Amino acid sequence: MSTEELAKQGYLTTVGVRGKRFGDFEVLELGSTTVATLAKQGLDFTPASTVSYPCKSYKPPKNASLGKPDAVYIHRIGGRVVPIAVAEWKTKKRLRAGNDALSAAEQAIVGALAMGVRIAITTDGARFRYIDALASANAGDIVELDETRDFTPAVLSDLYRGESDVIRDPKPLAETVWQIIWHATKAEPKDCLLTFVEIFMLKFLSDNLPLAVLPADFRFEALLAGQDEFRQSKGSTQIEYYVNTIRPKIKQIFADRLVVRDEAVTKLLGLATITSQTTIINGFAFLRSSSTTTISSYNRTFCEILQEFQSFGALTNIDPEFKLRLYETFLRRSARQQRLGQFFTPRNIVKSMVKMARLNALPDGSIVLDPAAGVGGFLLEPLLFPDALPGNISFKDGEVRQRVKLVGADVDVSTNILAKANMLLHLAESVRNPDTTTDSLNQALTNTFLLLNENETLGTLAHPPINAVDVILTNPPYVTQGSSIYRKEIEHAEGERNGIILSEYYDGGGLGVEALFLRYISGALKPGGRAFVIVPLGLLNRTAQRMKSELLSECNILASIQLPRNAFFNTAQPTYILAIEKRKTRMQSRPPVFCGIARSIGETLDYERVPMPDDNDLATLAELFVRYVQSPQPSAIAGPTQYEECAYAKLVPAQAFSPDERWDVVRHWTDEEHVALGERAGTIDRAEFVEIATTTLQDIILELQQARDELAALTADRSQQFSLADVSRFQVRSGIRIRNADLRENPGDVAVYSVFTRPETRKGLISENWLKDRGYRPEPYPSVTVMATGASAVGMVFNREAGCVMTDDVVIVQPWSEETEEKWRSEAESRGEEPAGLPPHDIDLGYLAVALGKTIAQGGYLYEAKLYTKRVRQLMIEVPINENGDPDLDRQRRIAAAVKRLDGIRAKLQEAGMWSKSVRLS
Repeated sequence: MSTEELAKQGYLTTVGVRGKRFGDFEVLELGSTTVATLAKQGLDFTPASTVSYPCKSYKPPKNASLGKPDAVYIHRIGGRVVPIAVAEWKTKKRLRAGNDALSAAEQAIVGALAMGVRIAITTDGARFRYIDALASANAGDIVELDETRDFTPAVLSDLYRGESDVIRDPKPLAETVWQIIWHATKAEPKDCLLTFVEIFMLKFLSDNLPLAVLPADFRFEALLAGQDEFRQSKGSTQIEYYVNTIRPKIKQIFADRLVVRDEAVTKLLGLATITSQTTIINGFAFLRSSSTTTISSYNRTFCEILQEFQSFGALTNIDPEFKLRLYETFLRRSARQQRLGQFFTPRNIVKSMVKMARLNALPDGSIVLDPAAGVGGFLLEPLLFPDALPGNISFKDGEVRQRVKLVGADVDVSTNILAKANMLLHLAESVRNPDTTTDSLNQALTNTFLLLNENETLGTLAHPPINAVDVILTNPPYVTQGSSIYRKEIEHAEGERNGIILSEYYDGGGLGVEALFLRYISGALKPGGRAFVIVPLGLLNRTAQRMKSELLSECNILASIQLPRNAFFNTAQPTYILAIEKRKTRMQSRPPVFCGIARSIGETLDYERVPMPDDNDLATLAELFVRYVQSPQPSAIAGPTQYEECAYAKLVPAQAFSPDERWDVVRHWTDEEHVALGERAGTIDRAEFVEIATTTLQDIILELQQARDELAALTADRSQQFSLADVSRFQVRSGIRIRNADLRENPGDVAVYSVFTRPETRKGLISENWLKDRGYRPEPYPSVTVMATGASAVGMVFNREAGCVMTDDVVIVQPWSEETEEKWRSEAESRGEEPAGLPPHDIDLGYLAVALGKTIAQGGYLYEAKLYTKRVRQLMIEVPINENGDPDLDRQRRIAAAVKRLDGIRAKLQEAGMWSKSVRLS
């Protein structure tokens, strides 16, 4: 028995055999020591003298225990030293030759069987072959293990424990490490996240990259020795070695300042060159400068974190759920993120929006863009779903290929780094594929996630794509206070960007950064392209007539879906998903708008975010929206209609989303329906209540000031009193007698309106044949109606579209005479045409309602003074006139629009009061 080699290598110690550290294991690098000797020196196994494997090329020793493996890997279990794998090292030439390669494999199998271990390895130092020795003995032929990575401690761990295919969720690891980092540094959650990601990426790359790319001295395992042992070996602490040696190597492999080589990306933004300024790591809380703190003083904490990662296991197959919840783990309590308006999108919301976007239907070469990409959820999430973009990114011949081009841009350096790291996690299979080059990986990251911060105020907004994008998925920042700085920056931007001048391009009105992003989005879409955007409620119910007009001139509204309060981690601000589609022609009809109220998103809305997959209104709405766009409803619907059997989904006429209307959805559900849906205000803390209330009231005050100034300017010019008794200018008549019994006995499709306080409330639907039998017909033209009676309704004025009828306690007013109407109809019939449009008139219907409402309010009409036809004819209205003394139609329309916006502001003020009264404070 010879122990000379064991002694020479330093493996014989006073406490027995001890090899070189190899992750959680040890390695004995041998070649001259027999299996029998290893057993006698304390390795816990019984050597076999014979093995059952039928060798074809290798000539085994007569006594298998006399075999001499080149390397033996051992594991300490309690006080036992157990062999778990053997390896045979051969020259490259011998492993390439057929018989030599077979002989090496058989030698490894015999050595493994002699020691009773399953794992046998052959290698030339560059290539590795993994063999299941026990299965080979049973099969009588070589059976290989399913592993292609270079041999590392992580690979050995996976093979030994049978965990190569185990999917791991590192969330507990992230929570633990975050606490360790925070207690040691008191850093911001964002800095703790960046530090965690740095170490996570080191372990991930060490577990997946080939040794030729990341050599052993630069891998995670190089840091695992004891602190004293490491200092003696390397002359520095682990944290210093990481910062000065390993970290630069990773930044060399995944370099910064790489040029985007994909012409589709540079063309999209109209830039000749785009340079990526970031790598995959650049945030390490332990590097903070301090007069009393040094890097080395953090070494104990750093080693504690390394041990947590080592105990967790290999980062090979990572749970997809974790990849996009990583950011949430660290930032959901970060007040700084809230001030920046960066409300990162919960995964369940991302998932539903991806579903709505139908990315799997996109043709090759399409472009999907997120102009506020953050950590990349909207672009990386689709890679995980079979009905979205699985396999969209591939690598071949040293090049990266994308069937659908994914482009994410952001102004924030840290999130750009995290997005790139996140993308590497999503490409784990490609990262560990030896045929994937680091150059192609770098190009995948560089081409996908762009840092546009040459102007740190405007960021992405400084380079808008023009009519080029198929789908946009995004959650742009929303900041109203202080947002004027963005517009000032735009005004001072010089030269053209992608063929446009920014000051002209963004001259569409609207408060807040979100309004600028909506302009960016509508201009970026190609005709027929669609965008799915997270927006704050304030954007939708704000009286931003100009902004909405600009958006509608380019796009149709497809959907408006209310998300539940607290859907986002660090704000209770109400938010919506707004879906829009670029119009193909200016005359294209507008489809009904799919409206939804999502009360749940598949998880609790508190800090814990406990999964509740059976309680997910948003997922249901996403499914219904897909069904709707695949089989759209006719555009001409009269009012809100429940969609299929879902009580929280409705189709609403497109005209309800005009520039003068609010674009939120709650007004399309009645009070009774809201009660049935079980909605109630969520619980928020007092500080958040103050912030929301302040923001809401500041918005309302600003809008009121704008409305006041606009109305003052519009009404300052000349005007004249007109009497409704003037039969040459007005028709004033009552509706028709329709009883409840008539509605029950003659149901139909014609809407019947009566004296109700809400304009959308109908008395019922009547048959058109019933009307015809009595000499009636649906109103052929729009009209203004005055409620003649009713304790709370008398004097209320509404606009009505054509095609309905009014009961006889409603007075109908139209701004043209019977004679004018008859003459107009006769002239059309004489030409063999149907009358189109409205009879000639010089009083705008919208303004007529405004003027009548003002007159009635000033007259103080109450229930005792009913406003039947005779009394309405006695009313006078004030009408703007031009310099010729004729009614000024343009000014009328502008006043009507301004008053409508003022009514919207009043409704917001009322809703704010109701919310303030009902909200529960914690």
